[in-house]
Amino acid sequence: MSRMCNLLIAAVLTASTAFAQTKPAEKTPEQLRAELAALQARAAEARTQSEGQPVNIRLELTITDQRGDAPAISKTVSMTVADRHSGRIRTQGDVRTPTGFRPVILNVDSQASLIGRESRARVTLTIEYRPVAAEAENERATTPNINESITVMLEDGKSLVVSQSADPVTDRKVKVEAKMTLLR
Repeated sequence: MSRMCNLLIAAVLTASTAFAQTKPAEKTPEQLRAELAALQARAAEARTQSEGQPVNIRLELTITDQRGDAPAISKTVSMTVADRHSGRIRTQGDVRTPTGFRPVILNVDSQASLIGRESRARVTLTIEYRPVAAEAENERATTPNINESITVMLEDGKSLVVSQSADPVTDRKVKVEAKMTLLR
């Protein structure tokens, strides 16, 4: 039993010396200033990442609606948002058709986030487009709605086709182009 007691005491003494605290080396004022500057830089970077850079981003969407051989109809929506913030546009009206009134809708939601210090941004777009139907020839004809949500990478000053869709019933095609311009 005393042998076990001696082993236990030896283990406790060994552990206590292993966990003994050593006094940290004192830092010079220059080292402390350098550490403080590094911490301030990291804090500023964290603020920029959460709040965004102090830059406005102009987004321009062009929706081109083509039906058969008829001339294409284009609608352009533009908005300016701050980096890492969102924008929202709602437009709606009613149009008289041979079958009564029909709502015409063009809604766009966006959020843009610059990527680092580059001239690129990750842009999330939600688009709802309900144009006037071509109901004069066929009272049962309808025009499907376009309702899409897309996240894309855009470059400053360059247009990008972000979607193209075809009507499953008619020969109608709808194309959406997005363009981003940085306003520094």
